Amino acid sequence: MKNNKLAFLLVTLSAFFWGSNFNAGSIVVASVTPLTAASERFIIAAIAIFIFMLIKDKNNFIAFKSNWKPYTLLGLCGITGFNLAFFIGLQTTSPINGALIMATSPITTTLIASIVDKYRVLWSQVIGMLISLVGVIFVISNGDINNIIKLHFSHGDLIILLGNLAWAIYTVGCRKFISNSTPLQTTTFTMLIGTVGIVLFTVFQGNLVNEIINISLGHHLILIYMGIIGSVLAYLFWNVGIKTLGAAKTSIFFNLVPVFTLLLAFINGLIPTALQLIGAIMVIGGVIGATGAYKTVMKKE
Repeated sequence: MKNNKLAFLLVTLSAFFWGSNFNAGSIVVASVTPLTAASERFIIAAIAIFIFMLIKDKNNFIAFKSNWKPYTLLGLCGITGFNLAFFIGLQTTSPINGALIMATSPITTTLIASIVDKYRVLWSQVIGMLISLVGVIFVISNGDINNIIKLHFSHGDLIILLGNLAWAIYTVGCRKFISNSTPLQTTTFTMLIGTVGIVLFTVFQGNLVNEIINISLGHHLILIYMGIIGSVLAYLFWNVGIKTLGAAKTSIFFNLVPVFTLLLAFINGLIPTALQLIGAIMVIGGVIGATGAYKTVMKKE
């Protein structure tokens, strides 16, 4: 029970860290290309978590030797595929479209888990996910339903949808296909491999080294935050959740990301609309209901 409570806290923090990435990232990409920013962010993250793993964990070589295939495939899916799809997709679609598609991630993950891991989906989870999804729509539409009604879909939406699928595969696969590996080892090796994929793609697109050199000190500091907090801790806490709670329950917390983005924007002076606040409450309520978190918190030790 204590482990479940800790896992709920950690995956909530993951959502918060990813939510903060949108606010931090919007500052960086105003003067740095998204792919260059993603490359530096994950280079920082990969180096930091690799050093931490060498200090903290033992038998790292044994874990890698027995899991190198799933590490490789999941790293390319959950790190390379997910992040590149998001950045590339947003070049030809709107942020609302992208956020709305990513909001279906818990449903996609649960469906994959039910097939691959024979996970039994409860009606309470279905209802909770739907409530949370409607809440996300209210949040990302800026409180104006017309923003959703007027949506136009493009091939960029398909790319983001593929990224959404890649994230779902990563979430399910880290529990199903990796064995005898700690969450730290799983996060480290998948992030190392995924980072290589992002960097190679960015190098192919342009002159990465010169672009990184020209980034200002302030933007470097923001990317360090995004690398250490918004990547290392976010992915690590997420993988702890996957191992403890399972892929389906953990994935539902992904819908908290836009809620935390909204909260941080509010702290910075952006006033949310009434519908956005209602949406945030629906998201939180849906997450709690779908995961049964209230049972864990209220149950006596």
